[in-house]
Amino acid sequence: MKKFTKRQLEAQIVELSIQFHQTELVARRRREELNDEYTSYFSVCGEIEPNFRGIRPDDARYAGVVAYTADAYERLVQAKQVRRSAKRRLDTAVRRLMILIGASFSAPDVAPAKRLPLRTVRRHTIHGETLQ
Repeated sequence: MKKFTKRQLEAQIVELSIQFHQTELVARRRREELNDEYTSYFSVCGEIEPNFRGIRPDDARYAGVVAYTADAYERLVQAKQVRRSAKRRLDTAVRRLMILIGASFSAPDVAPAKRLPLRTVRRHTIHGETLQ
């Protein structure tokens, strides 16, 4: 493994941050393209399940939309993989810099969020029978 200077690592982190941001934009655009294809398919062919938002790839009723959007879906999957790789490279460079400058890897002290205590909810059927 090559030893980098602090200045080299900082420059690398800036470059990798820009690359990661660009991959984020590409993935977002690919998601929008896929959603546009879903919208156009369903506007022409009708909703399969009007009260369900999503695609069930194993359901035969969705075979048409899956086939219609296969290319856009594959582009989204590839964009997400490129985004994960860019994030991994950025994280690695940040860790190297943290090791070089002796930064702490411990999580900053943050007070945990206070949760309201749970309260018992009584559920009844339409005939008044308790479900609990």
